[in-house]
Amino acid sequence: MSCVPKHLDARSGRTAFTLIELIAVIVITAILAGVAVPAMNSITNSRGMGAARSIALHLGFARERALNSGNRVWVAFDIKDESYSLRAEPDGGSGYDDALSLTDPTTGRQMGFTLGQGEFVGIGITSASFVGSSPGATPIVGFDWLGSPLAQSGSALGSTGTVVLSSGTAIEVRVFTGIIRIVQ
Repeated sequence: MSCVPKHLDARSGRTAFTLIELIAVIVITAILAGVAVPAMNSITNSRGMGAARSIALHLGFARERALNSGNRVWVAFDIKDESYSLRAEPDGGSGYDDALSLTDPTTGRQMGFTLGQGEFVGIGITSASFVGSSPGATPIVGFDWLGSPLAQSGSALGSTGTVVLSSGTAIEVRVFTGIIRIVQ
């Protein structure tokens, strides 16, 4: 007794699928594809929002640290490496160049993040713009003791700064107030 269906058994003379069988397979494949594609888009959107929340939290931490310590705190974005890092000026510091890398007290690692890996695979930093920063230079935003955003030069940010992710999600740093907001 054979496990091969009779219409596919080589001994019966038929070795091909029927038209109805082929159509059924195509229909099932189309239905599965119709379900899978929106699910994949949803995953990308979730990763983009997660990355945006991470950046917004780090920007918020930098602002709060500046408010609490009275020293300027800086966040530098590296578009090429799809990463960012946090630095804080020591007492008497005179700008970003004097700032030291912040370390996470729980892990002992440098504060910041690299996108495009781990839970944020496929998500990168498309652009970062903070008016008042030098053209072509690393996009850097700082916060002073009032929580106000600063350009790398140390002057007040000229307009709302933005970080745009490859998912289309953007993070804004509002001029004057330094309030951080995620925009889709």
